[in-house]
Amino acid sequence: MRYEVKAIAVSVTHLVTWPFTVPALIAYRVFESERFFDFSAKLLSLLPGRVGQLVRASFYMQTLSRCHYDIAVGFGSFFSHPSAEVGRSVGIGSFSIIGTARLGDDVMVASRVSVLSGKYQHGGGHRGRVRRVNPLELKRVNVGEGSWLGEGCLIMADVGRRCIVSAGSVVTKAVPDDATAIGNPARFLRYADKQEAAAV
Repeated sequence: MRYEVKAIAVSVTHLVTWPFTVPALIAYRVFESERFFDFSAKLLSLLPGRVGQLVRASFYMQTLSRCHYDIAVGFGSFFSHPSAEVGRSVGIGSFSIIGTARLGDDVMVASRVSVLSGKYQHGGGHRGRVRRVNPLELKRVNVGEGSWLGEGCLIMADVGRRCIVSAGSVVTKAVPDDATAIGNPARFLRYADKQEAAAV
């Protein structure tokens, strides 16, 4: 869908999504509660096809900290926290979950990807197991512009710009720019650009 057409389509869709966006915004900004956002995000993730993508784009454009209208969120995928930030031309496949993350421009996320809100989200008691003294500790995870997160990978640390995280990899340490992350835990490889290699 062309950018101009999609911008109009998403704007028109605001008329449909307001019963979800308005309560989610009031609950989060006034009462500091994410429950209605969470409910709405999961419910709207179940709408199929192009209509579902437009509805999700409209909802996230209005409720996330920052989100461009040309986001594409696949079936069954959702953001778990409204503090997430999304750049331009971001595509997310089916059944992915994005936490407290910042996705740069042109980031591609495959299906069944989890971007967690940091590695250590629970802090109370013995190894975080005592629930009554176990507050959430959310850390923003950054995914740099132009990076690609492969099928079924798990992201717990920052990913640099123009990176590739291979399918099934588990990222526990920050990935430097222009690297490929492979394995569990992920190790990093660097491939020289063909033009750079030819110039050497």
